[in-house]
Amino acid sequence: MSLVEILAIIASLAGVFLSMAKKSAAWICNIIASGLYGYVFWQNGLYSDMELQGFFILMALYGWWTWSRAEQNWKPERASNSQLMGGLAIALLFGAGSGFLHLNYFPSVSFPFLDASLTGLSIYGTWLATRRKIENWLVWIVVDIAYVGMYATKELWGTAALYLVFIILAIKGYLDWLKPLKNSD
Repeated sequence: MSLVEILAIIASLAGVFLSMAKKSAAWICNIIASGLYGYVFWQNGLYSDMELQGFFILMALYGWWTWSRAEQNWKPERASNSQLMGGLAIALLFGAGSGFLHLNYFPSVSFPFLDASLTGLSIYGTWLATRRKIENWLVWIVVDIAYVGMYATKELWGTAALYLVFIILAIKGYLDWLKPLKNSD
């Protein structure tokens, strides 16, 4: 495990913990983690994941802006069925298209369709998080489970372990965000 991967893991964990606590500083940690992971994924031929980090940086800027403007004790919201179905469809279409392009234009690509589909779903999960939708945690649980296997296969053991922790944190984040929704029902 490289020093860059270790620093990316630390920044990533800080981002998730701050996100669970609904703190806008989460997005700053996510920017740092994304920059570091962009380099790690480039070194390992995970080009969709590398490209995703650039998008994560842009979304983190947007997330930081929207969360900073929100009231102090904001409550999460539920996404509509059309938001969920439409978002999932777009994410998977993105995965198919991006996987096809990577397969045809980057001979050293690893897991082109899986990596690209997880990238599409990660983009969707991030969008849900910036909008304070509770379902973001459910998307992350599914995505993180798949990422554990992919990163373990690439022998990115620290990152695979991080994603195991992310699964647990996403479950906790979902339950934490669910409490104010149950209280308002």
